[in-house]
Amino acid sequence: MNIGFISTRLAGTDGVSLEAAKWAKVLEDEGHRCFYMAGEFDKDKPKERSLLVKEAHFEHPLVQETSRGCFGIKIREPSITKKIQQIKDKLKKHIYEFIRSFKIDLLVPENALAIPLNIPLGLAITETVAETGIPTIAHHHDFFWERKRFLTNAVWDYLNMAFPPHLPSIQHVVINSSQDNQLSLRTGISATIIP
Repeated sequence: MNIGFISTRLAGTDGVSLEAAKWAKVLEDEGHRCFYMAGEFDKDKPKERSLLVKEAHFEHPLVQETSRGCFGIKIREPSITKKIQQIKDKLKKHIYEFIRSFKIDLLVPENALAIPLNIPLGLAITETVAETGIPTIAHHHDFFWERKRFLTNAVWDYLNMAFPPHLPSIQHVVINSSQDNQLSLRTGISATIIP
């Protein structure tokens, strides 16, 4: 099976990158092939199995600009909505290209559907899964409600749609029982716990 990991970045020693690497090793040891799409990679990530998309990174200037227009405020400017949609549309094209080019059978978004560091990426993944029905394991590390800076926002519509999405082809995985309880309580979504 060809498994496609998608994240804002798969580089360095942050928890998301380390967990993705751990999952990829286990899956490859089981005979699967892993592929990657992100805004940043470690140098050792095989280029022939990776798709670098700068706008996937949460530090991309356009993504940062949209974030500033979404958090710490309660009303979103129409220009921010337009930018979010433009970036989302571009990312969605890249996700479709990623799935097609690497013949992806299963997507594994790594924290991209839990914390809104890159809203356009979460929306793009959600729409792609909704349109294709591709089997997906959404691996969540921390949710927006666990971070104070995301609680005052002008994007409840996007958060309710994609962070995380409630779609039939998505299985959700969390890292502890507290997250499992909160996810179920807040969204009605059940998850598997893999510490």
